[in-house]
Amino acid sequence: MVLGTMANNSAGFVLRSARSSLVKRKIQILLIAVLTVGLVSVNTSIAQSPLMKPYANLTPKEYAYEIAFLEYGWGKAEQKCLGMMWGKESAWDYTAISPTDDYGIPQRHMRNDTQEEIDAFMQNPQTQIAWGLNYIERRYSSPCGAWRFWQENRWY
Repeated sequence: MVLGTMANNSAGFVLRSARSSLVKRKIQILLIAVLTVGLVSVNTSIAQSPLMKPYANLTPKEYAYEIAFLEYGWGKAEQKCLGMMWGKESAWDYTAISPTDDYGIPQRHMRNDTQEEIDAFMQNPQTQIAWGLNYIERRYSSPCGAWRFWQENRWY
């Protein structure tokens, strides 16, 4: 696929051109987010490229903490709140499904989604984490804000 080859080559050029490791890390995260959220369609060679290797061996929790820090600036205190809340919601199990149609690590409510959308969401913990962190930031500003709400209501 031409787009996949072009994206893979472009990503490699951008990363080789970046001077600091923090800039390289942010570019890697951006590429992962774009690919996992499905904003572009590329072949699987980019997912197997060395750009993705730093995340290949991370647990979902480690990946979430990495993204929480690099993308949202949430440090250890916020990560602790996130860990407790998603631990209670799904035990960090990306295959978790509740009786009330909540799915994945963040227990996204998907009652009105199609089965195809649900299946796509359930296949990728990185997609779930990206969605969950964005949801938390938009609705509660931070994981600790969401955790406080959760403690009062047992949902967020």
